Amino acid sequence: MRIHLKPKQSPDRRSWRSRLQGWPLLVIAPGVAALITGLSSIGWLEPVEWMTFDLFFRRRPPEPPDHRITVVTITDQDITNIGQWPIPDKLLARALSHLHAHRPRVIGLDLYRDFPVEPGHQELLRSFQSIPNLIGVQRAFGLQKVPPPPVLDQLNRVADASIPEDGDKRVRRALLTGEEGDRVYQGLGLALALKYLEKEQIIPLPGDQPHTYRLGLARIEPFRGGDGGYTNADDLGYQLLLNYRGSDGVFQTITLTEVLQNRFQADWVKDRVILIGTTAESVKDLFLTPYGDESAGYTNWTSGVIIHANIVSQILSAAQDGRPLLRGVSGFSKHLWVMIWAFAGVGTSWQLLQANWVHKRLTYGSAIAGIWLVSGGLVVISYLFFLNGWWFPVAAPVFAVNCAAIVCFAYHSYKLQHFAYFDGLTQVANRRYFDLHLARQVYRKGTLSLILCDVDYFKLYNDTYGHPAGDRCLQQVAFAIRRAVRWKDFVARYGGEEFAVIIPALDAKDAVHIAERITEQVRQLKLPHQASKAADHVTISCGVATVEINAQRFNSAGWSGGHLIAAADQALYQAKAEGRNRVILNQLE
Repeated sequence: MRIHLKPKQSPDRRSWRSRLQGWPLLVIAPGVAALITGLSSIGWLEPVEWMTFDLFFRRRPPEPPDHRITVVTITDQDITNIGQWPIPDKLLARALSHLHAHRPRVIGLDLYRDFPVEPGHQELLRSFQSIPNLIGVQRAFGLQKVPPPPVLDQLNRVADASIPEDGDKRVRRALLTGEEGDRVYQGLGLALALKYLEKEQIIPLPGDQPHTYRLGLARIEPFRGGDGGYTNADDLGYQLLLNYRGSDGVFQTITLTEVLQNRFQADWVKDRVILIGTTAESVKDLFLTPYGDESAGYTNWTSGVIIHANIVSQILSAAQDGRPLLRGVSGFSKHLWVMIWAFAGVGTSWQLLQANWVHKRLTYGSAIAGIWLVSGGLVVISYLFFLNGWWFPVAAPVFAVNCAAIVCFAYHSYKLQHFAYFDGLTQVANRRYFDLHLARQVYRKGTLSLILCDVDYFKLYNDTYGHPAGDRCLQQVAFAIRRAVRWKDFVARYGGEEFAVIIPALDAKDAVHIAERITEQVRQLKLPHQASKAADHVTISCGVATVEINAQRFNSAGWSGGHLIAAADQALYQAKAEGRNRVILNQLE
């Protein structure tokens, strides 16, 4: 079989092709990206993505307080002062009256009042009826549902206080609306924000896409279960990623005792959103948020009323100030993000490995450092996106960068081994690898054969056709030899125009048959050789040596592969002496 060799290419095109052949980017990067995306799709990386998301919140620069919101807190000290929990309806009615007197824009009562707490229940009912901007709460979703205050329910001034939690019990999402049967409930944060915005004549309007809305300066679109670092999260209802303003100190707070005693400034209440809720640890209306860092030795619990205040602040700030809502990339964009960084990991590691190779600095240190820099750059870029309202996954692309680098390291190591043990011209094993392989084979019991092959009158071939033609001739001969032997046989370039084939577990007859098949394959190449004295085309001579390695020979101190090489060389010399283009067997006793 003749191998078709293409004409010599121009230097630029040959350089481009050689770079392409040595550039695994197009194969490694998509494969690694597909693997990491698959792991992400089954949720393996979700906890790490959450941890990174929380870290970004803790490292974000502090934001200024939101002076549109005041939180009336019910602390453990307040409960101690009152001496009762739940607090009596009479005291709650008095607190509502004091707050209403200073004309807040809306009051949110984040306390479940589905049953009377005497004394003063009738007084509280009158407060519910007389304060038109008061919104109460219920829990319409979840396992433990709580009905609303009946009077406020009749007046249609009830919102839902449910707070979605992730698998690690942290709150990263806000429920704006939810459906229960035929009824749609607004979340407390949305209800208070919309009531506040009525005075500004800002109302929700349909957006440019289904399920999107315009609210002042904000474009609101719902959270989907695969946004950001999530994997198939519960996205029932209409949810948003919660873009916290902060956990402590970002809202004006007044204790219930201070309200009851009228010890607060009027401008803390006037024209503001007022949220009333408990922050007492004994009541346990507490949640984990991104601001709690157990790895640092502390857990920062946040009360539900502060979380609702953050939801209100998020909506108001987006609608009035243009503060970005937090959105997570999803779908194709998410996969493309991982793919880009997989390519970055491959490109960086491969370029650095290639540079080290060229300059003989065969070390992985600089490549590893480069990958660390790429990973660090990825985290920084993701953090900058986060500051501008976008949650790009971090764990998945970081894994993609490093996995791609590992594959590149493995491929680079393979190439180094290939260059160390294989002949660059013929792509069969070189003499060094042959010596190592034979040294192992001669110490294994059983039959072992060695074929030494020599291209007949090759010096004359080079003199007649030139060395480039001689190189092409050797390439085709090597290919013919590989095609003639079994997959388990070992083919090597022994030196110059000589080749060697190590054949395990075959007797002398079968080894000779393989050698004859080699000579026939070479003859079928029909490479012209006018200067040959054996034929008018290129031929090959083979010397075969076969030995039975038994226990006696195996344990012999003088036994080595050199004996087998000498026997095969003697047979090859005889084949040349008898006219070449033939096979001679030399069987060791």
